[in-house]
Amino acid sequence: MLSPESLANLPTNRPLPPEAYREISSHTLFVAIIGVLAVIMLGLVITTKRAHRRKANAPKPGPTTHTDAWTESGKRFDPSITEIDPSKDE
Repeated sequence: MLSPESLANLPTNRPLPPEAYREISSHTLFVAIIGVLAVIMLGLVITTKRAHRRKANAPKPGPTTHTDAWTESGKRFDPSITEIDPSKDE
């Protein structure tokens, strides 16, 4: 690993060694990935807090009345479909 002192001792007219470019690019990539992860985590925290706040402030529904399924079915039943006239039978 190159130390800042060894980089400072390099002449200015020569390019940096390839190791220095690799280190700089890897550190830049690391910082970029950490930054992207931090932004994603911050977005998740904000959206979950907002969802919890909206859920807490939402009006609570009133109690539901119990209805019997068979009674409701009987109200909608059409008795004309069960009438069989034997005289019309051939």
